[in-house]
Amino acid sequence: MLAHILNKIYSNQRISTDDALYLYYNAPLSTLINLANLIKYNRYQKKVFYTQNVHIEPTNLCIYKCKFCSFHKEPHESPFWEYSIDDILCFLKNIPHSIKEIHITGGVHPNRKISWYITLFKKIKEIHPQAHIKAFTAIEIHHIAKISGLTVSETLQSLAEQGLSSIAGGGAEIFNEEIRKKLCPEKGTSSLWINVHKQAHRLGISSNATMLYGHIETIEHRVEHMHIIRSMQDETKGFLAFIPLKFRNQHNFLSYINEVSFIEDIKTFALSRIFFDNIDHIKAYWPMIGKEKAAFLLHAGADDIDGTIYNSTRIYSMSGSEEQQPSATTKELMFLIEKENFIPVERDIFYNEIII
Repeated sequence: MLAHILNKIYSNQRISTDDALYLYYNAPLSTLINLANLIKYNRYQKKVFYTQNVHIEPTNLCIYKCKFCSFHKEPHESPFWEYSIDDILCFLKNIPHSIKEIHITGGVHPNRKISWYITLFKKIKEIHPQAHIKAFTAIEIHHIAKISGLTVSETLQSLAEQGLSSIAGGGAEIFNEEIRKKLCPEKGTSSLWINVHKQAHRLGISSNATMLYGHIETIEHRVEHMHIIRSMQDETKGFLAFIPLKFRNQHNFLSYINEVSFIEDIKTFALSRIFFDNIDHIKAYWPMIGKEKAAFLLHAGADDIDGTIYNSTRIYSMSGSEEQQPSATTKELMFLIEKENFIPVERDIFYNEIII
């Protein structure tokens, strides 16, 4: 069986979900790593991508209370924030004009309509016209559309007219409906996430795809999730990158669950690279996994390490990540990549290479 799957991979044939499960349960770790690294090398040789980016998290007020979330806070809890547009602009004025990406996600605010975000986008573009805006999870977009009396498509079009280049991949969690009912019963079914991303892709708005792993799901659920995303990519070709996101167990309703081992992280990333023959990039998001572990994952199929961040995200630091003040200079990112014997390549939001 293993030899048959290896022959598929070496001849650039797509593996099935059964093949993926067999590899996960039966292939030696070294085999998974070598296969993922081979696929990555055939695509990019020794290149590894990074970007100059910053996150904006306008609020951690949220209408949902997902079991895995450490980010949600009520106004009487600490730390709570609800930034105004002026607060955000003041922060951005201190960010270098070399940034290529402004990433905006946060809690699903109960009453901020699209007009608030359109004003925000316009003012951001006045400060950083060179930067692409990647904003909102599918869940946020669906809610903004609902309270603004618009369709999802109308909402996406209006935001794109004001500078939206891409939407974030968060909120996918795990697509299996029984698992979602236990993790995030208020958030809706997986079809909501899928529908928003499909509509974005049809409008020419690209996106990322994520998978939250290491909580109450099984390996079968992970592969099912990946299969749905791969099938979507066959249809729309709109995903830029796949990002496995590790569940961190601090300060949430699932804190009783032990986090999975780094060995399981490696297997999940390697399998992702082997499985996704139609998604170009696998991202090791260092604020989630830690810089040193992200660097190691470059040997297991990941070709993107994300960016500078400038200590602007608290989603993973609040849930127990090793990176409590996530920030990196371009020199630090380049060094992190080079010490693993790869070639650092700066990119923009669309993975266009930037010549320094």
